[in-house]
Amino acid sequence: MKKILYFLPLFLLGAEVQQVNYEGLIHISKVTANSIANITNRDVSVEEIDKVIKKFYETGYFQTISADYNESSKVLTFKFVEKPTIVQIERMNFSEELKKALKDNNLEIKKGSLYNQEAIDKLKQFISSYYSAKGYFNTYLEVDTKLITPTKMKLSLIIHKGRNLEIRDLKFYGSRHSDELEDIVDNHPATLWSILPFTYKGDLNLFKLVNDRKKILDYYLNRGYLDVRVSNPLAKTNFDNYIADISYKIDEGNRYIVKKVEVDYPKELKPKLPELKLKADKYFNIAAFRKDMEEIKHSFQNLGYAYAQVIPQVKKEGKFAYVTYKVVPGNIVYIRKVLIEGNAKTLDRVIRRNVYLAPNYKFSYQDLIDTENALKRTGYLEDVKVIQKRVSDSQMDIIVKVKEGLSGSLKAGISYGSYTKLGFDLAITERNVFGSGQSLTAKVNYTSVSSTYLLSLVNPRVFDSEYSSNFKIYKSSFDGISYTSNSKGFEIGVGKKLSRYVNANITYGYKTTHLSDVAVDNYLTDSTKSYIAPSISFNNTDEYFFPTTGTQASLNLEYAGIGGDEKYTSITGSYKYFYPITNRIYETVAVLKYRVIGGVIFKNGYLPLNEKFYLGGLGTVRGYSWYTISPKDEEGNRIGGKYKFITGPEISTPLSIKNRVWLSGFLDYGAVGENGLDIKKSSYGVSLDWVTPMGPLSFTWAWAINPKPEDDTQHFDFNIGTSF
Repeated sequence: MKKILYFLPLFLLGAEVQQVNYEGLIHISKVTANSIANITNRDVSVEEIDKVIKKFYETGYFQTISADYNESSKVLTFKFVEKPTIVQIERMNFSEELKKALKDNNLEIKKGSLYNQEAIDKLKQFISSYYSAKGYFNTYLEVDTKLITPTKMKLSLIIHKGRNLEIRDLKFYGSRHSDELEDIVDNHPATLWSILPFTYKGDLNLFKLVNDRKKILDYYLNRGYLDVRVSNPLAKTNFDNYIADISYKIDEGNRYIVKKVEVDYPKELKPKLPELKLKADKYFNIAAFRKDMEEIKHSFQNLGYAYAQVIPQVKKEGKFAYVTYKVVPGNIVYIRKVLIEGNAKTLDRVIRRNVYLAPNYKFSYQDLIDTENALKRTGYLEDVKVIQKRVSDSQMDIIVKVKEGLSGSLKAGISYGSYTKLGFDLAITERNVFGSGQSLTAKVNYTSVSSTYLLSLVNPRVFDSEYSSNFKIYKSSFDGISYTSNSKGFEIGVGKKLSRYVNANITYGYKTTHLSDVAVDNYLTDSTKSYIAPSISFNNTDEYFFPTTGTQASLNLEYAGIGGDEKYTSITGSYKYFYPITNRIYETVAVLKYRVIGGVIFKNGYLPLNEKFYLGGLGTVRGYSWYTISPKDEEGNRIGGKYKFITGPEISTPLSIKNRVWLSGFLDYGAVGENGLDIKKSSYGVSLDWVTPMGPLSFTWAWAINPKPEDDTQHFDFNIGTSF
């Protein structure tokens, strides 16, 4: 800070100031300056003037400040030279990604702001760190300033990007597993695959280098080397040719086999202990060890001992390790308050009805997990965290922190088939109308042979009770080879939440259908359908769009014949299972999915063509056009089936957990028939799924297995919305 003070000797002892003047002020007013100085009509010392000048500097507007005192007129004058205003900015070599990063970190230098050296220094440091994280060393920011007038400046910012340091050699001194270690660390020399696009090029990354040592330690600890010691990485760099050599010094120590595993806890307690991952007669594994500690702790937390501690004891004798998990339960903990945070749109009560932890309840870890999963399954919360805040040894507060995500979604599908031609499916859904948790859907489906218009409203918790309600009106048409149908109707229903995972529903519906151009005999031109449809469903999955664990199951019955012309009973069931596949450190690397869907129709009288089963398309057998898998009559008309069966596995792996991008491979099998499962079709393919701001986006490539010439196949399908 530069301060210039001009004072008469008398002023050193203090002098009377009757008036204060300011010269050179531009960005702050005289009124503001007076409020900062506050020294009119009183004696003022040098020390006080010095403090006033510091206050002026703290405003950030000034380069230099001087003070002059006129003894005869008793006038104190502050003279300011303000920092110049940036009126022009030139940026060179700034990528869009970097610009966004600067904006996110509030480091942008904007036109119209004052030149601030501190801000420039922070910008230089950030840019250097930003490019170092990307592997570019010796990157620097050149800053050029040019005064247009004494108070206006042109600022030029030029990035000189450095070069990558190529890793020439990687050594693990003292290790017998160098080849395997090189595969697990992020920093290693280039490989034969490095010539391919989007592969690792062998460049040094300092930020990942910090984590490489931990990966090496975990490698040994997961294989029984309890005494292993790994040095910090030594990176020898040569900036003449931008080459780096990395080395570690490793003392492997002894390798231990687990001889015995015990859990020591007060025997009066009856926890439901987990099946331990760490097994006797196998090498010690740190990942299993940590997982056991976590799950043992949770088993006691389910009894209310929220602050239970698991203290591991590992006794080494020769080549054997004896492991004891000693549990100190502490006190039973009760909930004092439950607080909701982060919800700008969703009402507090809508969130609370899915929270299974309440004031005066005994704490339970399972209740905490069920709360998180139930809130995630709503579909309108992007992230949920239930935080435990300790109040005392026997009390805690629960903070339910939510991040509201996409509650409205657009589902759009485009398809083309030799039968259906060009078609599209459009559905606009708002799953959280006015923050109430109610779901409103408007849907349009159109192809050259069919159309559907639908409006529905679902209230999952009427007046926050255990009861739900649903209402739907629709109009549809289908132009088949053997008939053309036009239908319209409505449904109204009520449901009840039977448990955390089980819901029951009963719906009444009424529909009218007009058939024209009927090529098949024994079908009415006009018919009515009056029906009742009870159903029950189970869902304990952990997510709405892409579950990674849990089960979804449902059973639906439809009885048509409460008046009307149509007389039949339809039973359909669905079972979907999600199982996470984890690596050695229990990170989810893939999700195995399996589904079974079945249905049967019992004809009690009149059964129209449009109520029967047709397969093909997303949700059934991918690789075939929508609704084209069906029994046919003697003239080749699709007449639908009374039996259907769909199954098949799918495995998904996350390409990016942060961005919620998944790649899946699948096998589909479906069968349909009039008197049994006569027509059997199968396919295989891959899909790319991504949760975007518009909704879940899915690209599917599928190929029919052994298709017949008359089959209507479809290799690509694009969809916004879930499909499994």
